[in-house]
Amino acid sequence: PIGHLVDIFAVFGTMFGVATSLGLGVLQVNAGLDYLFGIAPDISVQLMLIAGITLLATASVVSGINAGIRRLSELNLGLAIALMLFVLAVGPTVFLLQAAMQNTGAYLSDLVGKTFTLYAYQPNEWIGGWTLFYWGWWISWSPFVGMFIARISRGRTIREFVIGVLLVPSGFTFLWFTIFGNTALAMQLDGSAQMVDAVQADVAVALFQFLGHLPFAGISMTIATLLVVTFFVTSSDSGSLVIDIITSGGEPEPPVWQRVFWAVTEGAVAAVLLLAGGLAALQTGAIASGFPLAAILLVVCYGLFTALRQETHRQQSLQAAPGLAVGHPPVPWKQRLAVLLHQPTRERAVAFLRDTVAPALKEVAEEIRGRGMSAEVEVAERDARIVVTHGEDVFVYGVTLRSVPVPSFAVTALEGEREGPDRTWRAEVALREGGQRYDIMGFGKEQVIADLLGQYERHMHYLNMHMAG
Repeated sequence: PIGHLVDIFAVFGTMFGVATSLGLGVLQVNAGLDYLFGIAPDISVQLMLIAGITLLATASVVSGINAGIRRLSELNLGLAIALMLFVLAVGPTVFLLQAAMQNTGAYLSDLVGKTFTLYAYQPNEWIGGWTLFYWGWWISWSPFVGMFIARISRGRTIREFVIGVLLVPSGFTFLWFTIFGNTALAMQLDGSAQMVDAVQADVAVALFQFLGHLPFAGISMTIATLLVVTFFVTSSDSGSLVIDIITSGGEPEPPVWQRVFWAVTEGAVAAVLLLAGGLAALQTGAIASGFPLAAILLVVCYGLFTALRQETHRQQSLQAAPGLAVGHPPVPWKQRLAVLLHQPTRERAVAFLRDTVAPALKEVAEEIRGRGMSAEVEVAERDARIVVTHGEDVFVYGVTLRSVPVPSFAVTALEGEREGPDRTWRAEVALREGGQRYDIMGFGKEQVIADLLGQYERHMHYLNMHMAG
């Protein structure tokens, strides 16, 4: 199937993308060690550095997202911000603040033109060695970065996702390039350092020559070396985790030995590329792995557009479904007020789920099965749901118990009536698309059935709109 082919390209793209990063990283770490301790750049040293970084990445990925990966990422971010603020403070601060505004404006004004510039009238090798290299490198990172960020962003809205993944990192990148790049330009312009010559001589060494012209050079170069290591450890561990998930068929918690295998394999690929030809081999590997993914990304863009259009249909269907409107049976106003003000304990919430919700779902499921359709009910201590299957489509209506703080307006009414922390319980409805965040605690069985049928009717309306559209 084509899905397996996409997975294969994603695995190879991620593998070569992370290996390229790891290879470039050890070149820079070796340059830092040479500056700090006189350890000359050598392929044997670089292979040992790859082994060390791979070992750290393996330990991190074995620990999981909430332990190793998260803590290393927080350390990495802290070191990066500290080094950036240090350069801002000891560098030409006023010039950097002015340049930040001007650089942002220049970037935005030239974005379209530079995007389509291929130097057709001024042929040169630079576009192949760098523009196409970075293009392939970034695209090869797209499967694992997208999957990893999606996993840690579960429950976020698309707006929150775009702000957190596109706008915030882009803003940080503007600051980073402005502070480091313009400080280097200032050194070049005032003659205090020949940074252009340093970059042309050896890109990996240029950062440490740059820091060597600032105060506290030993400390800043040590932090920079550690920062490069943590950057590539966090890249390798998250890349290994995503490759592991892909090759496990989407299993969110694959076996530990499998994580170790992919982490070690990434290090081995980086070592082979370095031995095969250093920077040139790394660049070729990145471009080669990114090319097939570029075509796949175009299909992914179309898929995203289609999914968002379906989401629009679903939202429209939830607003109003024509036909039979199933309402809740009328409730006396005193009973309704009691339900609104009632703050149930865990025991009462569990009893409501067991004695009211579960029987209601089972009764509806039995009726659906009697009409020749498939319906299953799943009941646990804190949630219950019904799953109705329409060919390839599935409708899910569930009720989940959730503990929440008691609202401040209800504290007075609870005084003397409950002990322990000020917590109460809600019975929230959840559909296949996610939680609906409304509470049905206190409903009778007929009211639960009416709410279920209302959601089911909206779902059927959505299916009709989707098929017609």
